[in-house]
This record gives sequence, C-alpha cells and structure tokens, in this order.
Amino acid sequence: MNSVTARLGATTQRSIAILMWTFLGFLYVCLISQWLTISSRDRLFTDYLDHSIQIAAIERHPVREVRDQLLMKATDLAVPIQTGEVDVTGIGKTLRAVVHYKVDISMPIINQPVYQMTFKHDLAAN
Repeated sequence: MNSVTARLGATTQRSIAILMWTFLGFLYVCLISQWLTISSRDRLFTDYLDHSIQIAAIERHPVREVRDQLLMKATDLAVPIQTGEVDVTGIGKTLRAVVHYKVDISMPIINQPVYQMTFKHDLAAN
C-alpha cells in the first residue's frame, strides 16, 4: 500500500507541476504577444508619421490638419494617443511633430498593468 500511495503522490505532484508550467507559459505568451503587437503598431505609426510630415512639409499643409491626420491614423492602428500627446509645429521645411505616449502591458485574467511602454517620437521635415 505504501508504494501505491507514493506513486499516486508523485503523479499528483507531476500533474500540478505540469499545470503550473503550462499556466506560466500561457502568461508569458500573452505578455510577449502584447509587447509585439504594441511595438508593431508603433512602428507602423512612426512610418506613417514620418511620411505625413514629409508630404505635409512639401505641400505646406496646416498644422491642425496634420495633427488631425495623425490622430485618425493612431485610432485606425489602435494606438492609444490622446489629443494632447501630439504636438505639430512649424510650416513647410520647419514642420515638426512630437508624439509622446504610454501603453500598459496588462496581466491576463486579472487585467492589471505589469509594465508600461513609453514611446517618444520627434520627427521633422527634411
């Protein structure tokens, strides 16, 4: 009877260990996927920001129009940028855009932030 109890205890411990490692793997995959998604969206937004600044400088678009375009693109990409986090100044070759925002990476299930990514972009027309 002792060997059966010992075998059952070892099986239970092994099952619990596998369950815990699976859960930790799930958390890791969720956090990494959030980080990759946020980074990818920021990269797309930065490319759009640079392209928009160059075009707006050449065509001498008004600052308000450029800012509105950037905010619309941020919304399209699900980048959490608020109106006050985008500053566009200048005109023509002096056009410059400064974008500063933060994004939380949240723990799945409990939905609590565990890390905050900070993005700062300062791009000017060439």
